[in-house]
Order: sequence, then structure tokens, then C-alpha cells
Amino acid sequence: MWREVDIKMAVTWADFERAEPGLAALVQERFESHRHAVMATLRSDGAPRLSGMETPIRDGHLWLAMDTVSRKTSDLRRDPRFSIHSALDGEELLLGDARVEGRALPARDTDVALFIQGHRFTIDDPSTMALFTADISRVVLVRVEDRFLVVSAWTPEDGRTETRLP
Repeated sequence: MWREVDIKMAVTWADFERAEPGLAALVQERFESHRHAVMATLRSDGAPRLSGMETPIRDGHLWLAMDTVSRKTSDLRRDPRFSIHSALDGEELLLGDARVEGRALPARDTDVALFIQGHRFTIDDPSTMALFTADISRVVLVRVEDRFLVVSAWTPEDGRTETRLP
């Protein structure tokens, strides 16, 4: 059974974007550069499960939509913690790669309607879709600058930090 131990504070995408608009724009660009990202959830035995999925960011949310019978849906309903990793831009990591960590919150009815209205294709039967919004606890962007690995991280508690590694 999931115990709330790791996440002290979490916020919506809109809250993160207001707090750190520059980093939010770079991270969103990384997720939008490819249609699919990789999401990690926790299986019932505690092992990680990696799944490909789309991660639209709009209307103040990072949306997590999936089939109601998918394994990742079962994982998130049992333990809402997740991590999503963007696709790499290339071997040089000039634009970087991004990661968002947090909890998946079941979408409210009004959120479902908003998601359906703005989705890239028609959703005929929303009852087949499990929809969550991301409650974000950490955002990380890793890129290469002048032979340094630059790690920009943000949490609601500590704000933005940046580390340059040789």
C-alpha cells in the first residue's frame, strides 16, 4: 500500500509556470518536441514500470490520459507517484531532456470536459479513458553547455537550483 512519504508539496503546471516561466517554457518545449514521452509508475510489487505516452501541457495542466484498462492506470490508482521523461533531442543534449515528478490526481468532470475540448483528435467515448492531472513536486532539465552538464531543478519548496558538472 502506498504511503505518502516522498512528496512534501506539489503544484499544478500553472503554478510551476507562474513561479518559473523560463524553465517551464524550456521543459514544455522538450515535451512538445516529440509526441511521446516515457512515464515511470510503480507496479504492485514495487518494481518500476516504464510506459510510452503522450503528455500534453495546456490549460494549466500536464495531462496524463490513458486507457482505463492499462497497467499504468492500475499503477496510478494504487500509488499515484510518477515520473515522466521527455525524449532526447540528440546525443549532444544541447536542448536537453526534461523530467517531471509528482502525483497523478484523477481529473474532475470539468477537467475531463476541458481536456476533451482541446484534444488533438475527437474522443468519442470518454468512459474508456482514465484522465489524471499532474500534481508536480519536481521538475528537472538537463543540458550540455560549454562542456558542462547543467542540471536545472525546481521544487515548490526550494524553487530553482542550477548545478554545473564538469
